[in-house]
Amino acid sequence: MAGKYIPGLNYAPIPIYGEISWHITNEGIHMLNTAPSGSGKTMYLNYLMGMLLKNQHRVYVVDAKNSSFGMLARHIGVQVAANTDEIIQLLTALVCEMEERYSKYFSVAGADIDANFATLGLEGHFLIFDEVLSALSAAGKKEKAEIERLLEQLALKGRAAGFGLVLSAQKLNATDLPKAITEQCQTRIILGKVVSDETFHQSTGLYKKDLAHAYRGGVGKGYAVTPQSGISYIETPLMPHNSRDYISLLKELRDRGTPYGEGR
Repeated sequence: MAGKYIPGLNYAPIPIYGEISWHITNEGIHMLNTAPSGSGKTMYLNYLMGMLLKNQHRVYVVDAKNSSFGMLARHIGVQVAANTDEIIQLLTALVCEMEERYSKYFSVAGADIDANFATLGLEGHFLIFDEVLSALSAAGKKEKAEIERLLEQLALKGRAAGFGLVLSAQKLNATDLPKAITEQCQTRIILGKVVSDETFHQSTGLYKKDLAHAYRGGVGKGYAVTPQSGISYIETPLMPHNSRDYISLLKELRDRGTPYGEGR
């Protein structure tokens, strides 16, 4: 039929603002988002979720605060983990699947040394972990250590196999997350009007005084750091304001092509 949509995996960079994009097939696959309440973070995460679904990749969500973001993800059929046990179960399953992919595609004789999930034509698996610090603070000492251990494995080994992390927090101090995790997040977004110098530094590696102009953050406004562009001012993409249009759009993105997958 003329004009019929033909599904296919898309590995193209996901646009953010101007020339700034999220490159999911290189060292920029893991993303760290820092944004205080009311800064537009949820709308931005919804955009990322929609774009990943549109490009035929699998999305999983951790919503430790039972927020509207998690409710929307559930509504459109995305698997959501909320409490500590569910989070550990989801992370464990992702690590196991990642290891199986390495065993199947990367450990065989004659495997291409430069191969990755895109060159192999495999779908990506992306975990959007909202309010990661809240989830860690709610967990017991043993469970917290296990969550961090599993996140470290995904952060350190996920790139080639196509397992990406999108972590978000309202603020970020030097001791909040292990460096083994944060140092692998080479795509970094910081939003908001009121952001402390420490949070800005931990998020970007720079200080506000290092900017060529005055800090210009606000609702949906801030800065991005990527391996391709360094630090740049951004305004995050907008989604429809009408809730029905919004949900319909995300459902359409989810349903394009082959059946979406888990949690549907």
